[in-house]
Amino acid sequence: MSTVADLSVIEAVAPGKQVLTGEYAVLAGAPALAAAVDRRVTCRVTRASAGDWSFVSRGYNARAAHRRDELPDTGPAALARFALKSLDVDPRTLPAHLEIEIDSQPFYQDREKLGFGSSAACAVAVTAALAELAGIAPPTLQHVLATHRGWQGGAGSGVDVAASYCGGIIRFQDGHPQGARLPPDIHHTFVFTGVGADTRALVRCFDAWRGDRVPQELRDLVRSATAIADSPARFLDLLPRYIDALIHMDRAARIGIFSPQHMHAGRLAKEFGVLYKPCGAGGDMGVGVTLDPSALAAYQRRIEREGFLVVPAEISRHGLQVRRR
Repeated sequence: MSTVADLSVIEAVAPGKQVLTGEYAVLAGAPALAAAVDRRVTCRVTRASAGDWSFVSRGYNARAAHRRDELPDTGPAALARFALKSLDVDPRTLPAHLEIEIDSQPFYQDREKLGFGSSAACAVAVTAALAELAGIAPPTLQHVLATHRGWQGGAGSGVDVAASYCGGIIRFQDGHPQGARLPPDIHHTFVFTGVGADTRALVRCFDAWRGDRVPQELRDLVRSATAIADSPARFLDLLPRYIDALIHMDRAARIGIFSPQHMHAGRLAKEFGVLYKPCGAGGDMGVGVTLDPSALAAYQRRIEREGFLVVPAEISRHGLQVRRR
């Protein structure tokens, strides 16, 4: 186990994510399938010779300095505050002079935030870096979930945090992740619509619609999400029914998961035999999948001509990683 005294440079790296199936249904207890992707947040912690704790955030650009025992409730420094709280670490036991850099630049394109779960990845990376700094055991998934809930106000299922923490493809249900596999011959592309999403607002709309009941459209979505999570080898066979169930729920609840941009990307996908759906809450990112790589390449060229951004990203086998250098 490490100790604070031997601090050099700590680097904690956590990948982004995409929800493949189970969005919204996971909030009703259904399983979701999610993938970690190879766009990563890096948190670097370095001992400084003087000054307070200096925070530098890149991607989400911010700079601040705070005493270790006076960390605020908002901004990048708040993330450190909630991470230490989740780890049950008193900041006064840590060095008084630190430089903490949170680099999420791979989650941005031309200053536009892409929907790859940067806040979840930041929570995972910062919690792990501070655990290493404190010389305690690596954080559990429950630690990083608590960090993210505190920082983001408690919204969401935690599937994004779990995907970043675990890596690979996971089946996530009721707070518990398990490894999952999709057929190896599936080809995918991630698409940015150019329209950002306010996830918390969309989830509030969903919660207001369902209230304390389970509408028929939500039951259908839960059934489809469960079927595809229980049989991931049949992913492409079962995905059309899941997409239809998600569309019907979205129309009933008037959430806006399928924005006009997503609907257009979906119509274009059908021309090439590609299946397309929004990822997660909706609005920003979508995914196209097929067994035919040439069809996928043709679809990518078409949607780029239509003004969409094809975002290169592969499934990341590795989740959270911590190292010293």
